[in-house]
Formats: sequence, C-alpha cells, structure tokens
Amino acid sequence: MGLARLLHPLAPTVFFAETWERNPLVLPGAPERWSDLFASRDLGRLLAYRPPRSIEDMSLVKEGRHRDENWVAPDGSPRLEQVQAAWREGFTIIINRLGRFWEPVGRFCAAVEEELHHPVGANLYMTPAGAQGFRAHFDVMDAFVLQLEGSKVWQVRGPQRVLPLPDEHTPELSSPLPPVLLEHELKRGEVLYIPRGFIHEARAARTQSVHLTLGLQAITWEELVRAAISVARRDERFRRGLPPGFLAGSTTMEQTFQALLAELPRKLELDSALTQLAERLVVQKPPPPTEDLLEEPAALAISAVLTRRPGLVLRVMEGPGYAGLQYSGGKLVGPAKIAPALRHILLASDIVVRDLPGLSEKEQLVLAGRLVRGGVLRVREDP
Repeated sequence: MGLARLLHPLAPTVFFAETWERNPLVLPGAPERWSDLFASRDLGRLLAYRPPRSIEDMSLVKEGRHRDENWVAPDGSPRLEQVQAAWREGFTIIINRLGRFWEPVGRFCAAVEEELHHPVGANLYMTPAGAQGFRAHFDVMDAFVLQLEGSKVWQVRGPQRVLPLPDEHTPELSSPLPPVLLEHELKRGEVLYIPRGFIHEARAARTQSVHLTLGLQAITWEELVRAAISVARRDERFRRGLPPGFLAGSTTMEQTFQALLAELPRKLELDSALTQLAERLVVQKPPPPTEDLLEEPAALAISAVLTRRPGLVLRVMEGPGYAGLQYSGGKLVGPAKIAPALRHILLASDIVVRDLPGLSEKEQLVLAGRLVRGGVLRVREDP
C-alpha cells in the first residue's frame, strides 16, 4: 500500500520501468492527500514535547546559509523563541529523519520500505513565503517531494553526475549548468520525483510551504557485488597478509593474484550476498513500534488466522540443513523443513496456522507462536 499511495495515479511497475533513475516527474493528487502525515500546526507540539536533540536532526537554513545564532539549548533541543525569530527572518526549518519523532511519517516510510527493500527516510521542510532554503544542488539519493501545504516553485536540471554513490557528493556544480528539464509550481497534494544526481532548487511561492522529502537511498549492484565478495573471507587464502614490500609488486604476487581471481567466481553466490545485505539493512534496523507492546500474546489455536505486521521487511533464507526468516529488528533460524512454511508466511495475506505446510500441528503452533511473540505476525482482528 505504501508504494501505491506514493506513486498514485501511476502504477509502481510503470514508474520503475520508465522513470526511476531516469527522469524527474510530477504526480497529481488531491489537496488533502497528505493531510494525515504532518501539518504546520503540529510543529509546536513536536518541538515542545518530542524535540530533536542534535544539530544533525534539525537545522535553520536560508539561501544555503545556516543560522549563526545559538538557537540550541544545552540539552540539544531547539530554543523555540530562536526558531520563531529565524522563521520571521526567512529561514527554512528543516527536521531530518522526521519518522524518528513523528509516528505517522515513520509508519508511512516503513510501508514504502516494506515493498522497496531500499532504505527510506523523510525530512521536513517548512519555508516562509517567497523564501529559499538551499540554492541549486544535487543529492546522492532519489527524492520524492510530498507537498503538504502551500506551494513551491521547483526547477530541475539534468544530472551533475550520473547515479552518484553516497560518497560522491560535492557542493561544486559544473559550469555551465545542465539545461532545465522541468519547472513546476508544486501544489498541495502533488508529488515531485527527482532522480539522484539531478540538480534542483526551489522557492516558496506566495504563501508558506510545507513539504516532506522522502529520500530513497538505493542499494546498488556494486554493493551487492561487494557483499558477495565478502563471503570469500571464509577462505583462508583471502585472509592472508600481503607479502612485505607488496607495493612494488612481484612475479609471485601477480601469480597469486591471478589464482585468487580465478577462484573468486566460485565464491560468489547471490543468496549469500543477499543474506549479508539483509543482516545490515533488515535485521539491524528497529521494527516499527507495536500498539500492544505490554500485552501478553493469547494462546494460539490451530484455527487462528494471522497477518503480517505492516511495515516489516521480510526475507526467507535457506542453506544446508537450515532455514530462517530475516525481518526488521531480528531473525529466526530453524531446521530446513520450516522453509515451505516461511515462504507461505512471506506470500500469503492471511495465514491460518493449520495451513502452514510441511509441519505437524505441534510444529505449526510453535512456529506461529514464535513469530507472534517476535512481532512478525499478529492475530487478525475481525472486521
């Protein structure tokens, strides 16, 4: 549901086949489309009761210049009177990683990430009428700009660098700048997609502007290959130190290098590489909060109907003698015979305990119970 909502009225399959990483795009939407995520009236409550606690989480910017006055209290929270003064002076209020502080945004990011499997975060931008936060620049992540209030005039140019990686950002732009590809006043309810590397800038129109930028940090093929190569660490030949004076090279060193290169393809396995990536992207990431944190799970009946908790990224892994499930915040590993049941859980919308394939009734209850206690599944509530 997250992707469909984000990309409506365009089908996700069409977007990823024709637009992703290629061209900027504006998607229309009703004015109230994003009203449940955040509103300007929520800012005071957020800063007073759930304030960001570091300069990395919040900033005040005008024309690319950060506010010099000391607007942060000793505990790291913002001084509200200083934020108000900066706003009156034309500074844009930026709150990074808003999903960490504001539940509706956090849940929406999790819903999009559940389908994408790429990390997704959200930054909030509140800009006074006619003001500009940043001058022309490019980002190393794909951006989906969700206009919540007011409007902002955007200008998107061609790429400074084609598909830049996270360590390839630079504030210097090429001269002359690439041609303008899109100029549009983004109105309430609309979405603007900007591929990473494309130069862009924006200015609030006649009224104040509030928008969310969903940043998609793409996991690249280069990262997958690196993850696959890291599996070679299990072979002690790749763990040995280089010979003394290795920078000068030698015939022996060349021979060893070529022998290891010849051996490497046999070490590269897609499933092992995906498992490595999932350990970093899925298992180590906290899951979305649960509403029933302190409730004791009820005893499961064999006829119980379960559903997956929304916002979780799941991946089934299999190997010699074992199978497991990697999920947001943890993993479960068991004997190989649970693999069909795990695949069923991954694909089915409703999961009846007695329908888990390949297991006895006792094993079905044990597996389902572990996944309920682990927060992966929950008992479906009757409509």
